Amino acid sequence: MPELWIPSGTGHSDFTERKSRFIGEARKVSGAEEARLRIKKLRLEHPRSRHVAWAYILGKDAALKGMSDDGEPRGTAGRPIMDPIKGNSLTDTLVTVVRYFGGVKLGTGGLSSAYGKSSQESLAGMPRVRLIERIRVELGIEYSVYEQVVRLIREADGLIVQELFESGVKVVVDLPVSMFEEFRRNVKDISRGAAQFEVNKKGESNES
Repeated sequence: MPELWIPSGTGHSDFTERKSRFIGEARKVSGAEEARLRIKKLRLEHPRSRHVAWAYILGKDAALKGMSDDGEPRGTAGRPIMDPIKGNSLTDTLVTVVRYFGGVKLGTGGLSSAYGKSSQESLAGMPRVRLIERIRVELGIEYSVYEQVVRLIREADGLIVQELFESGVKVVVDLPVSMFEEFRRNVKDISRGAAQFEVNKKGESNES
């Protein structure tokens, strides 16, 4: 599967094509319900608009997809909005396009071109970061190896979530799944096998 990206901000576009105004927005959403609520809000914000077409791709494997022409001729809005999302290898991404009809019909080709342009321009202005699958690990170590373990966490692109200093040190860290086995071997080596590992869950995080 190709490397995936997720939004770290929003992107916008706004232009007029043969008297119709197209207002685009690209943003991060965590699920279909959040996307639905955003689309609903846009309809309330633009009560005089003729259409609010949209498309999204969701999930760590980009498997969940949805789109709508919202009353435009079939295939002239949702699909042209969707294609740039796929082309940019994005997930957890919603692109919406609000259209104010200007009285001049654009035809199917003109509509597809305008909706696709709005999606492309919105995505072009949207910052993004790489999606990285991570695993959360609770690590129990002695004080004597703490500094070395912190160095190994950094080298593995890990993120320290919590540290607890008692009779020993407990460190909760999110690690890229691809780095976990090497990290565990290295920590076992420097601790002479004394380090304790507890794997809690897998999740997704991101890096720029």
